[in-house]
Amino acid sequence: MKYIEKDFTDSKVLEYEEELINNKLDKNNLISPQIHPTLKGTDVYDQVKSFKHFNDLKDQMFQDQGGICCYCGQALKYPNHPPYIVEHVTPKETCRELAGEYENLLLSCRPTDKEEEERTTNHGKPKKYWHCDKLKANKTLKYSPLQADCNTHFRYFESGMVEGVDVDAKKDIETLGLNCAYLVNRRKAAIFAVLYDLEGNLLPNDDLKKYLAVVMNRKSDNTFPEFCFVISGVLENYVK
Repeated sequence: MKYIEKDFTDSKVLEYEEELINNKLDKNNLISPQIHPTLKGTDVYDQVKSFKHFNDLKDQMFQDQGGICCYCGQALKYPNHPPYIVEHVTPKETCRELAGEYENLLLSCRPTDKEEEERTTNHGKPKKYWHCDKLKANKTLKYSPLQADCNTHFRYFESGMVEGVDVDAKKDIETLGLNCAYLVNRRKAAIFAVLYDLEGNLLPNDDLKKYLAVVMNRKSDNTFPEFCFVISGVLENYVK
C-alpha cells in the first residue's frame, strides 16, 4: 500500500460536499437515525452516484492516487474505459454516514476481462482470481492507504510476493488477495524490468540507486509509475 493524501480544499471536493449537505446525505446528518430513516448505506451511495459533481469527485480521487489502485498499485488507465471500482474504506454496509464521504472513498482496480474469463472457464473461486476491492467486498481492513504509515506494515520481494510484517497485515493481504497469481506475475515483471538489463544481468548499484531516487515521483502526466511502492521496497533491499 501507499499512503494517499486527500485534498479537502479542492474545488471539485467542495462542490460535491455542498451537494451532499444540501441533500442531507453527509455524515453530520446521517448519523441521526431521524434523517432518512429508511436509507441504508447502499441506498445512500446509490443516490450520491447520481450527483452532478460525483464524476468530478472521482477525477479528484484519481489525482489524489496518481492514477494507481489504492491497494495493489497497478495503473487504473483512467479515463478511457476505466477499470476501477469506487472503494469504501469503511464499508457502506456497516456505516451509512460515511457512504458518500470523500474521506472514505478511494479508487480500486477491478478484475480484468481475462481474469473474469479464467474464473468462469475454470469454475475458479473468487479468492483465486479476484483482488483488491472486488474481493474485499464489505470486509474491514486493519491498515488502509489513508494511514500515513500503511506501507511500513508490508514487505515486497523480487518474486512479486507481498508479506505482512504482523498478523493484521497478513490478514489484510488475504482479504485483498494481494498474492493472487495475476498480481504476483504483474509485480514480478515490473520489478525485473527495473533490476535487470536485457541480457538478464543485475544492473549496477549506482543505477539502482538512481531509479530508487525517482520511482516514487509523479510522471509528467501527474501519475505514479505502476507498482511504484512495490519497486521502491524491493530496490531498498538491493541498495543497502
